[in-house]
Amino acid sequence: MHKLLIHALFIGKLAVIAKRPLKSKFISSLCCCALLMGSIAALDTYRVAANEIKLQMLLRANIIASAIHHGSMIASDTSELGQMVDQSLMNNPDINTLILLSRDGSKTLYETHTENYPVKLSSLLEQQGREAYKTSTLSPKFIHSEHMFILVPLDSVENAMQQQASVQFSTANPTAHSAHEHAGAHEHTPGLQELPSVKPHDATVTAANSFNEADMHIEHLGALLIAYNDDTVKKGTYTILWRILPTTMFGVFIMLVMCNLLLHIQVLKPIDKIRQAMLKQQSGDDHARAQSQSSCEIDEMADTLNHMLDALKERENTIKKMAMTDPLTGLANRAMFHSKLELAIKSCFDSKEKFAVFFIDLDRFKLVNDRFGHSAGDQMLKEVSKVLSEQTRSYDTVARLGGDEFAIIAIDVLDIETIRLRLSTIISNIAGTNLTNDLDTNIGASIGVAFYPNDALDPDELVARADKALYQAKNAGRGVYRIYDEKKLFLVED
Repeated sequence: MHKLLIHALFIGKLAVIAKRPLKSKFISSLCCCALLMGSIAALDTYRVAANEIKLQMLLRANIIASAIHHGSMIASDTSELGQMVDQSLMNNPDINTLILLSRDGSKTLYETHTENYPVKLSSLLEQQGREAYKTSTLSPKFIHSEHMFILVPLDSVENAMQQQASVQFSTANPTAHSAHEHAGAHEHTPGLQELPSVKPHDATVTAANSFNEADMHIEHLGALLIAYNDDTVKKGTYTILWRILPTTMFGVFIMLVMCNLLLHIQVLKPIDKIRQAMLKQQSGDDHARAQSQSSCEIDEMADTLNHMLDALKERENTIKKMAMTDPLTGLANRAMFHSKLELAIKSCFDSKEKFAVFFIDLDRFKLVNDRFGHSAGDQMLKEVSKVLSEQTRSYDTVARLGGDEFAIIAIDVLDIETIRLRLSTIISNIAGTNLTNDLDTNIGASIGVAFYPNDALDPDELVARADKALYQAKNAGRGVYRIYDEKKLFLVED
């Protein structure tokens, strides 16, 4: 049993340390705990059952001694008493030897034992019984730790009978109680207890003392020595353990099933939902989040994970915004402009629509920086970006390409006159953003325009055409706009 406990602990340690699925580790650990607790419970049950069986053996020995004592009062000689003792031995198959000692313990009045019981053990019982009887108390007890030897002092049985008879007599005839006391303690109403019928087995009877006269009175009995089979306690205990084992195993099985079900519902299933949310995140679903769970710990873990995803998403958006926007004006930068241009070409290619690209360059901006410093120049750029944003629609794109260069992607171009009006408004509004009273530093704007798909189908070529138109506007005296190859864009049919 101790080796079983050590193996259970060792297996339990391996089950916890080894890297395996949570369900497998949980079931293995639970089985090891059940095995450990079952072993401890079996040991304790064995101890309690053994003590209970020993107590029953003492009680049965006391009953046998009482029956023999009753029989000694009505037996006429030793042979008749021997028949009673033999009958008691046959009615109790788990008893090997019965020995009657005299009152002073010096004589063996009668001895009987089974055929297969060793004489050596019978002699050991007699020796142990004589020594224990000299210092014996008035109650039955075991006198040998290894062999099931029991000593029953018959004085205790006789005293109990006298007290019972005295109570019965005084209850039946109170006036004769004192006369009964003078009459002596040996007048009892005999009554031999009827013993249960058990299949008898062979016994060898040896008379310790021979009597010449058949009518000689039997000497007073002192003690009864009983030797049970050595495995009586073990067999009885194992019988009890085997009776409770099926119920215990069924209970352990039900516990494992319930714990497995609870583990699946409360732990594994919520964790799998969180795992599914993470897989969706990996596949590109940025809005996938872990759902709230029933248990506080897993729900807290899901909330923490969602907060982490939100923080990562916000940080990612911030990084993207920093990478795709101009830090001074907040407009799209060159990278964002080219990305929007490619998307516009793809969209208009599918829908057969047109759009325009405006390239804008500020005039006399270098004078502002040189005369008033870069802070004034930065402020001027912010004002220009404000003007450009006001003159564009929500689905248009305004970008700062670098320095004093800006660009606009105007989607859904339908009327050339509307484009001309927008260009003139932009030029005039930029010219009105003078932040100083110095007329020499009044800035202006020159604009070059190219159209898709008339001027180019490739984004780089379209940008190059718009840049050439800007160069023409610069050469025309600044503060004007030029449209690249305007005649190709709108053809008037006759």
